[in-house]
Amino acid sequence: MIAPKLQFTLLRAWHAWLSGGFVVAWITADEDTYAMHQFAGYAVLAAIVVRLLVALIAPKGSPWRLPRPRLNLSAKGRNPLLAWFAAALLAGVGLAALTGALADVATWMEDPHEAASELTLWVIFAHVGFVLYLFGGKRLLNSLPLLKEKMP
Repeated sequence: MIAPKLQFTLLRAWHAWLSGGFVVAWITADEDTYAMHQFAGYAVLAAIVVRLLVALIAPKGSPWRLPRPRLNLSAKGRNPLLAWFAAALLAGVGLAALTGALADVATWMEDPHEAASELTLWVIFAHVGFVLYLFGGKRLLNSLPLLKEKMP
């Protein structure tokens, strides 16, 4: 079994692979840089496939297991919205990458690919905002003198 610290390090490397590939694919989504866009898109698709394959063999309690969103928002532990964001991002980025690969052989998939990519971008912005809020933003907002009531 791989040590938990190494598992988290590998998960962070995977996250960099996925997010970096998505950013490059999004930035290069025009005809002048199409080869780079394609390469980045296939790198993203490969990252999703690797994540799903590793999740199938990951032991219980491993950070590599697929997120399991729950509805009980009052339970102790990690904020359940993190699992919802993870599931939404895996689905959205996976759909964007898959429709992009399919658009290479079926041009009618270009519009669904673009729509999935744009929608996923908004989920990414929400995810980044939520993570920033959880890890420091809450404290920063509570310290502002303009806010009379403290945030939860």
